[in-house]
Amino acid sequence: MLTPIKKPARRRRYPVNRIKQSSSYDPGEIAKLFGVHRNTVRHWLKDGLKAIDDRRPILVHGAALKAFISEKQRARRQKCAPGEFFCFRCRAPRKPWGNIADASWHTDKIAKLTGLCCVCDTAMHRSVRRADLPKFAALIDIQPMASERLRDSPNASANSDFNKDRSHVQDQPAE
Repeated sequence: MLTPIKKPARRRRYPVNRIKQSSSYDPGEIAKLFGVHRNTVRHWLKDGLKAIDDRRPILVHGAALKAFISEKQRARRQKCAPGEFFCFRCRAPRKPWGNIADASWHTDKIAKLTGLCCVCDTAMHRSVRRADLPKFAALIDIQPMASERLRDSPNASANSDFNKDRSHVQDQPAE
């Protein structure tokens, strides 16, 4: 049975810093620059990417390309309101289930909040400044996250099976 070949995920963010604003590009060069198919660039030309003129070969000025890609990426952005997290499965800002989030300290100034999506139960994460935690605490119930490391637990359990197994081992090697 043949296994289907998995296509790579579609890239939604393109590195606009690779574009030289004073250069002109043809669709093949743009495709190589971003690692997309030439037909993708042709679709961009139909969607509003401005060519220098209507003659062949089709050329696009670098400044126009950079503005088009930046505007395309800016239009896709969705800003989360205070008390909301971005759910990657729903692809939309959502409130955490039950307005409850766990907080863990990432650095001295940054806290990581974790909650569950109220629609699809996917884990959602958000980084906030520690100074902004009171604003979030007014909107959602923030609970400190329990420590995940064993060395932080107050009563580490000793495995007592080692002593039981040693009683059956001979002290001297067999000759």
